[in-house]
Amino acid sequence: MEITGNKSIPSSFGNITASVFDQYPIYEFKLSSDIIDEYLPNKLTAFPTKSWTNLSKRHFFYSKPIIYATRCQISKTSEALPSKFSLSDLLNDLLCENNSKIRYNFVIVGDTLIFARVPRHHHVTYHLLCKHISLAKRSTDVRFAGEFWRDEISRFRLNNNSGTYQPSTKLLKTTIQLFNSITSLQFKGIHFRKSLQFPVQQQLNNKIELS
Repeated sequence: MEITGNKSIPSSFGNITASVFDQYPIYEFKLSSDIIDEYLPNKLTAFPTKSWTNLSKRHFFYSKPIIYATRCQISKTSEALPSKFSLSDLLNDLLCENNSKIRYNFVIVGDTLIFARVPRHHHVTYHLLCKHISLAKRSTDVRFAGEFWRDEISRFRLNNNSGTYQPSTKLLKTTIQLFNSITSLQFKGIHFRKSLQFPVQQQLNNKIELS
């Protein structure tokens, strides 16, 4: 399956922040909307539970003006990735280390897979930029949100860790199937609560893998 991809380019402001903290580009890959509808037919709502905390997030902390200001770090134009460079190639390259601490936030929006690395340092502007709602540009067509990484024994993993969209374990299973239909990396799933454990603890615990 041919999938076209793009990589974000920093804006003038983004070049300044990148020189201080590092650059964290956003990657976008176009997928077939038919495939997305097959595996993930339902749309997710941001901050689905009603609480004062979620209301403040929806209408202030992650409001349209805040998201717009956050995305000022990246240019409106993007760099097309080489057509011969597949999604599997890119993920192998980005996740060349077997390290569970190197993680990427991702969202599936309509017909697009969008992801960015979670910053290693406490850098507020990039932390906001890689939030699921920022990656999705507050879209109303989000189908899934979570993290992916490569663990200490070289397995590709993904979870459903998104406080904004809170995808279910059932959606995690179908998203694994989707990832394995568009890559050759044999992703395995794990609920986000288990994926927060330290690698040694993971090996000691009896856990159920989602595949």
